[in-house]
Amino acid sequence: MQEAVRLVIIGSGIAGCSAAYHLAELGWTDILVIDQGPLYRTGGSTSHAPGGVFQTSPSRMLSDFARYTVELYAGLRIDGLAGITQVGGIELAETAARLEELKRRRGLQQSWGIDGVILSPAECRDRIPILDQRKVLGGLFVPTDGVARPVLAAEAMARRAIEKGVRFQGDVEILGFEKTGGRVSAVLTGEGRIAVETVLCCAGIWGPKIGRLAGVPISLQPLQHQYVKTEPVAELVELAHGAEVEVSIPLLRAQDHSLYFRQHGDSWGIGNYRHAPLPVDAEALLAPGRASRMPSLMAFTPEHFEECHRASINLFPCIEGKGLADSFNGIFSFPPDGMPLIGEYQDLPGFWVAEGVWITHAGGVGRAVAHWMAEGDPGADLREADINRFHPHQTTRDFVLRRGAQQYREIYDIIHPAYQITDPRDLRVTPVNPRQRSLDAHFHESAGWERPQWYGANAALLDRFPVTARTGWAAVEWSPIIGAEHLATRAAAGLFDLSAFTKIEVAGPAALGFLQHLCANDVDKPVGKVVYSAMLTERGGIKCDLTLTRVAPDRFLVLTGASTGMSDIAWLRLRARLAGHDDAVLRISDVTRQYCGLGLWGPQARAILQQVTEDDVSHAAMPYYTAKPITLGAIPALALRISYAGELGWEIYVPAEFGAAAWDRLREAGASHDLTVCGGGALDSLRIEKGYRLWGADIHTDYTPLEAGLAWAVRFAKPDFLGRAALLRQREAGIRRRLCCLTLDEPGAVVLGKEPVLIGGLPVSYVTSTNFGYSVGRQIAYAYLPIDAAEAGQTVEIEYFGVRHPATVGADPLFDPAGQRIKI
Repeated sequence: MQEAVRLVIIGSGIAGCSAAYHLAELGWTDILVIDQGPLYRTGGSTSHAPGGVFQTSPSRMLSDFARYTVELYAGLRIDGLAGITQVGGIELAETAARLEELKRRRGLQQSWGIDGVILSPAECRDRIPILDQRKVLGGLFVPTDGVARPVLAAEAMARRAIEKGVRFQGDVEILGFEKTGGRVSAVLTGEGRIAVETVLCCAGIWGPKIGRLAGVPISLQPLQHQYVKTEPVAELVELAHGAEVEVSIPLLRAQDHSLYFRQHGDSWGIGNYRHAPLPVDAEALLAPGRASRMPSLMAFTPEHFEECHRASINLFPCIEGKGLADSFNGIFSFPPDGMPLIGEYQDLPGFWVAEGVWITHAGGVGRAVAHWMAEGDPGADLREADINRFHPHQTTRDFVLRRGAQQYREIYDIIHPAYQITDPRDLRVTPVNPRQRSLDAHFHESAGWERPQWYGANAALLDRFPVTARTGWAAVEWSPIIGAEHLATRAAAGLFDLSAFTKIEVAGPAALGFLQHLCANDVDKPVGKVVYSAMLTERGGIKCDLTLTRVAPDRFLVLTGASTGMSDIAWLRLRARLAGHDDAVLRISDVTRQYCGLGLWGPQARAILQQVTEDDVSHAAMPYYTAKPITLGAIPALALRISYAGELGWEIYVPAEFGAAAWDRLREAGASHDLTVCGGGALDSLRIEKGYRLWGADIHTDYTPLEAGLAWAVRFAKPDFLGRAALLRQREAGIRRRLCCLTLDEPGAVVLGKEPVLIGGLPVSYVTSTNFGYSVGRQIAYAYLPIDAAEAGQTVEIEYFGVRHPATVGADPLFDPAGQRIKI
């Protein structure tokens, strides 16, 4: 056993081997890969996974991972066998609802650049000779999907890494870690101590155990999953030419029954997600008396296979009467939100994670984490996979178990973009939650917070502000009350609960210089000034989207979104560590729970606020983008003259214990000014009319401020800020795409996001965010268009469930382009 090494990778399954291979390609060779089991066929999920690789996902990140993975596996060979057989993949539709879903997924494929086609039942039968075509309505075919050989692919990548100097060792048990100066410094194993600079955890279902030993929460729930192989089937014997052909039929999904299928020569493989979740304690699998060379294989439970078996025979009658040549319950890992966990853990520098990685995405994950470790940037937008994205409650055993089980149940469900989790709920509520419930609020969940989307008590507003009803898919998690609340805000005023916003205090002698370096905008402003800014990566991508208020010479209040808060805090702390700042000069504190936030916006906002405060809130005393302490009667508050609604108004922050009283006072004062309590649905439609960008959709690390139309918030005159050099290069070369505002031409046409945007019948982009603009009376969509098509008046099409709707590039923003209403 080596005594010292630059990097230890824990796990020699598909994720660990991929990371080692890609790091070696980037010049990192002082690496030791260790595993508690034998190398490559480690006994984890890589060893038993059926190897199906479907590239289509609602997540562009996952689809990009999968596309690269297919290309990588296709080039890996051992003994003449490739890492994947690209026989194609077909998702079958047995119901009308699933067929419509396949049309939506075909749209996603166009958005992400994946070839595919909708097949008729007969065309499905042509590619699947054993299918009873009468039982399906169609299918979605991707010719480059296929069946991977996971162990072969892992070993092939390992061999290439070994050629460059990487070392592998199996049968090594991890006992713990040493930490020096707050970072990981050694790995303790049953074979001895290894001094390290960095650790990468790719332990699969045992990731939570490794994390526990290091003090790092790794939110994964191992669950059993059924897989069987039938006895030889005559029709497959012929297709397999005896035993010479392993797979010739496309990989299949029958998601209406939560099933997938693949050929194993002359037998038929069936994977079953239909059964109830069967959680496993992975650590118990290695307990004395239980350890085996394949510990992730559990005893088959026939009672969970019965429904699946009947559904399989219904589609493939030739397997009726065939016994099972092999059957097992294999174990896979399920994160709470279904996304991998990638990155360096913020509270233990040097400890990296690549967990929750499936065979389908392992190549792409390995490449991304390698670039991130070697170059400081993964080269792509990984916000959905950030290891630091979870709030503390989302790493608890109870939450991970319940959400992991729900992920299993829903894995093949038709999931609406606005889908809301159902368990657990009511974990985080704001001080005004009881008031909201009394107004029949319809809640959406974000980072555990219960956030009203609209209020049933406002239904009477529809008499004054009629809104066209929706039906079907577009009406899910939507109400016409959203439009009425929007219009009521524009007409008079709206009161919004902003308490879930993440509130970060950055303080200390180094605070100003630190933020000046991170922010593209100039934050060296007087106390009481508010600044909007992006924080960028080295390559100029938008890492964070923030509002900063200088509340004292050495103290700033930083506001960001509820769902992005933990990632943003991790980014700030990472940059502080890289800059060498300690708590004596720089303190970064999450103060979210200390404050209740209220948004008061609309033409009557000043009259309402002035009625409850003795402080002067006139435009002269409090111009746009300024802040000052005020009192709402006896309630201390910090008022920020900013607006995400595109109307006159304020964000008002009060200590949490005063939140309900502040809400009541503003409502009482607003009664004579036609104030309406409004939800997040109205706020999103208000912001999109005003052209305000939505982080995670319109802007993220794949886009720069110049492309996103945010050059106005970049101060190139500053001597230096992170990402400045990349933006200067882009400005000199000229941007090739620009975020554009589109309006659908047809009245009543609706899109929901991620739909492909086409020019001349060819996809050129996709919808980043969309909503109906109730003040302008149009469905609005944003998309990045090639620069030669990014001019007002350009016509495009947006494909929604297979139907192409004409749209036109419009002015940006559509509503109050001069910003006069905000600055009254």
